[in-house]
Order: sequence, then C-alpha cells, then structure tokens
Amino acid sequence: MLAAATDCEPREIAGLDVFRVEADLPAELTEAAHAAVLAALATADRYGHTLTRTSEYVWAEISREVNVTPTESPDTAYRALLGHTTTCTACRTGVNCPDATRLVRAWRDTRR
Repeated sequence: MLAAATDCEPREIAGLDVFRVEADLPAELTEAAHAAVLAALATADRYGHTLTRTSEYVWAEISREVNVTPTESPDTAYRALLGHTTTCTACRTGVNCPDATRLVRAWRDTRR
C-alpha cells in the first residue's frame, strides 16, 4: 500500500516487540495517494509523521504480541492483511494478488 501510494520502497525494521515500516513522502501527493497513506497508517498499533530539515516520512508500528486465533478480531485480521501487503511484491506494485483477496475476505468476515 505505502509503496504504491508514495512511489518509493518502504523501509522495514523488525524489532523484538514491533514490526516498523517507514516510507519517505514525495514533495506532492495526489488526493488518492494521501488517502491511501492515511488508510495504511490507520491500521497500525502506532503511527506518525516525521519531518526534519532533510527528510519527511511516515511510519507505522505493528506489535508482535498479536496472536491470531480462529475467532480473530477485525483488528487482527486487518493486521494480517497489512503485514502481507507490505511484503508482497504483487501488492506493492498494484498487481491483483489472490492472497490479498483471501485476507480481505477474512477481514470482512470478522467485521460481520
């Protein structure tokens, strides 16, 4: 999601207790790209925006403490979807991905 929205490859940082993704922001974002960035950030446990003299980027952290069970919550199912889309080449390039489709359906089913 972030790669397609920002047109750059996100940085992935694996910590002991969190998985962190950082994405540099281009000078200008279209309205659709801005909405996609916000949607991706909203799925994380923690997220933010960093602006320095030399760079501007958004970051999102997902806790590793989440355990997926057969009766998973909508948040857990969406985190699984987000985790997949940040590492899947097809998802990052905007190609239709059957795994993402399956994860979207699972997430929708948990919301019912």
